[in-house]
Amino acid sequence: MKFTKALLLITLSSTVVYINAGSSFTNSVNFYGHHLNVSYDQQLSSLRFYNLDQKEITHKLDYYRNANLHSSISNLKSHIRHYALDDAATSILIDKYASRITNSSHSNQSTFVKYLVMKELEYDVILTKTGTRLNCMGNLSFTPGRYIYIRYADKLYKDLNFANRKNQGKHLIFRDKKITRRRIERNTYSAPRINANIASKPVSFSFGVEKHSFNAESNASLTEFLGDLPLFEVGHEFTDISMSDEMNTSTIEYLSGQVEDRETVDAVRFLLAFVQQVVPYGSDYAKYGEERFYYPEETIMAKSADCEDKAMLLAYLCKEVLDINTVGLFFKEDEHLSLGIEIPGYAPSCSFGYAGKTYVSCEPTARYPRLTQSEFNLQRITEVIPL
Repeated sequence: MKFTKALLLITLSSTVVYINAGSSFTNSVNFYGHHLNVSYDQQLSSLRFYNLDQKEITHKLDYYRNANLHSSISNLKSHIRHYALDDAATSILIDKYASRITNSSHSNQSTFVKYLVMKELEYDVILTKTGTRLNCMGNLSFTPGRYIYIRYADKLYKDLNFANRKNQGKHLIFRDKKITRRRIERNTYSAPRINANIASKPVSFSFGVEKHSFNAESNASLTEFLGDLPLFEVGHEFTDISMSDEMNTSTIEYLSGQVEDRETVDAVRFLLAFVQQVVPYGSDYAKYGEERFYYPEETIMAKSADCEDKAMLLAYLCKEVLDINTVGLFFKEDEHLSLGIEIPGYAPSCSFGYAGKTYVSCEPTARYPRLTQSEFNLQRITEVIPL
């Protein structure tokens, strides 16, 4: 009889634990054209908040830290490994995961799920509240150009909603008994192994009497991903990352072949002509209502681009095709960026020195591929940016 009662008690306890944990469901997350099967606790899809106080947050964290969460984490880790995601890319994947299973984007429900998962992956994240809005803040090893941040425990935590530009007010920080210390890092030299979507674009440009045309092929999954990364200031974050195999095969190889037998100065002018004509000039403020910098592959495929985008594209081509150094020339008062190029053995009268090297200026947004050209007097330069 005692054995029967004990067995019944164990069975009831197991049943209660199962009910509290909920059942594990599988769904599909669209990760830039790759449809990833993900598992999750079915009760997360009906997650609701009522008080948004410490007691409620603690209860929900305890409730959802269950066997289903462990299964979800194992499932997500397999995708992270397969697609070679760094921490920033992982954060974006978890955004899509949270939005999919809560049927909402950047809501309190999706933010809570993101925090829950990031914390389980051992990332150093905190959950805060501004007014009635939850925020997931992370300890980043890199610094976005524009971000919302708070200082807590002698560290800076930045908003992991990379699209957010608006500080909602004073942050209330929720306590969590789970301690994590893993910083969120970004590999600026590589991109995720994603290639589900491919795009193409006819390109035509002229260089003197020469006429050139070819079809540029691009990894559209990659360019869409790059557009979702946090904003950075102009610099190596944009020029270090390699273009896709599709763009290398269709465009970089074509340009490399065309400059192979040219003198370096002529080759630079050829690349400058390509950059000037591959995409028309267009203001970011007209398109986005704010400044937004393109990665080189994005610029080639864009409908329009501004001075920073074209300058970083030319800097990338100079490095990739000709193996020569460049610097960005920033005119703050004029809100303009042009380029300085180091051409070995070339030092015309209008060249200038910087950090012991000789550079010539050029205008990637100008009409003609002239060197030693600058829209503004070089004395107006406020910052020189290595690219």
